[in-house]
Amino acid sequence: MSDKILITGATGLLGVDLMAVLKQDYRAMGVSTADFDIRAYDEAVSLFDRMKPNIVLHAAAWADVDGCEEQKDKAVAINAVGTKNIALACKNVGARMIYYSTDYVFDGKKGSPYTEDDTPNPINNYGQSKLKGENYVLDILDNAAVMRISWLYGTAQKCFITGLIQAGLKQFRARQKNEEYLILKAVGDQFSCPTWTVDIADQTRVIIENDVTGIIHTASIGPVSRYKLAEHIFEELSWDIEIESCRAADFPSKAPRPQRTDLENSRLNKLGLSVMRSYQEAIREFLMVYKEE
Repeated sequence: MSDKILITGATGLLGVDLMAVLKQDYRAMGVSTADFDIRAYDEAVSLFDRMKPNIVLHAAAWADVDGCEEQKDKAVAINAVGTKNIALACKNVGARMIYYSTDYVFDGKKGSPYTEDDTPNPINNYGQSKLKGENYVLDILDNAAVMRISWLYGTAQKCFITGLIQAGLKQFRARQKNEEYLILKAVGDQFSCPTWTVDIADQTRVIIENDVTGIIHTASIGPVSRYKLAEHIFEELSWDIEIESCRAADFPSKAPRPQRTDLENSRLNKLGLSVMRSYQEAIREFLMVYKEE
């Protein structure tokens, strides 16, 4: 009988694709906020006692970066203490744990891709709360994996890329009808690695199969700004879209964002286990799937 996998945040952007990919080979079970509150230790322990998972994929998080900046206590409660509760519940039932962290644990000042050996230095509450979560997991469990991921996109929820496509389509149709339209704007001075949730799910399966533990960077290959990413997407779609590059400072936000947080998948490459591909290749396949849906 295959291992029983429990996925937290199973209705979220990443969780939906984790469920879809891993249920092919495992007994995958999904839970969300409707099932329990990760901030409550007793609820986590009770749920795990009932479900008795062999492996737990902890994808539940509060990923609203500006929201985390405004409500630090809530960010810590969900992303740090909640993760600690999941780790303790895993220890209680002897389950392996994989925790999904973020490129925002870095300050973006390095000027080249971050490896697993680089020292985190988050500049916002979201990154700080996720880093605390990392530390709890690695302190509590000997066999846990922490997967740092970046600029996620997928079809389960609205994200930067799907929002961009919808805005582009609106402009495209308006221009075809000679109607007024909005010129799109995208930030050109922040860089990271846009990564498809399906690729994260595929890489997760490889990490499970090979018992990889510790910190693992898991991102599509190639840094890009949101502006250049937008240009690339519209070229792939063969849409003539008017779009302007702007600075992050032109879009004031509650939380500071690091300028460059592209991740290098150093450990996966050294182990010969990386299934991550260039962001261009992943985007091409994603667009085919998204158009079908």
